[in-house]
Amino acid sequence: MKSWKQAFWLAKSEWKVSIVNIFLSWLILTIVTLIFLTSFNRYMEENYIGFDIFFLLVFSFGPFLFRSKYFQYKKISGHIWASPTLIMQAQLPIPKDILAKSRLIIYFAYLLPFILTIFPIMYIGYSPIREVLSLPVYLVFVIIWICYCLYFGILLPASDVGDYATPKRMTYYFIFSFIIFFGIFIFFYKVLGYGIVAWTIRVAQNWPFLAIIISVILLVVSWKFMLFYMKKTMKKLDYM
Repeated sequence: MKSWKQAFWLAKSEWKVSIVNIFLSWLILTIVTLIFLTSFNRYMEENYIGFDIFFLLVFSFGPFLFRSKYFQYKKISGHIWASPTLIMQAQLPIPKDILAKSRLIIYFAYLLPFILTIFPIMYIGYSPIREVLSLPVYLVFVIIWICYCLYFGILLPASDVGDYATPKRMTYYFIFSFIIFFGIFIFFYKVLGYGIVAWTIRVAQNWPFLAIIISVILLVVSWKFMLFYMKKTMKKLDYM
């Protein structure tokens, strides 16, 4: 617990200079999401794939894309890409465990204002969602997607520690990611017969407790793995 408190104080240094970015993240994503929700009926009737893609990206990577360019993952030297801020902090006598945890905590400042605004508005202000989901079912649905934000969205802050990004490796990453992404959509639309958001609605309706348990397990496993990966990578890379 002490290390998380120290990581929180370290994360505050970036929060203080990123107030405008955090505000823009909250404002723009909230407005865009509310506009996009007008296609909810079409999605439920036609399995509109664009709705799934929007949901997946906005509720994971979306908030962190508004982060200041100074803090973002970028080319440092040679084939090394990382966050300049993390490299600077890595030169100080700060334990790598605290550095890694601070990266994940920073993500909360961008994510929380958005999800704490959009999920209540979605249910209170949009009647088609209330017609499909009762309040208890909607709460399960929200838990599923908040956990998704926290176990998948942390890929971006976790990347701050850097990597050797050669053109060949980047090509492999792109092809692998595309295959996985494409395969997931084929599985849901062709095998299950539902879009991803529609499927999570059905899961929340039929297996609420199982859905919550699995979501929490994925969250815990993801965070433990990411912390392990970040600390291992910081030990491996030569930032100088």
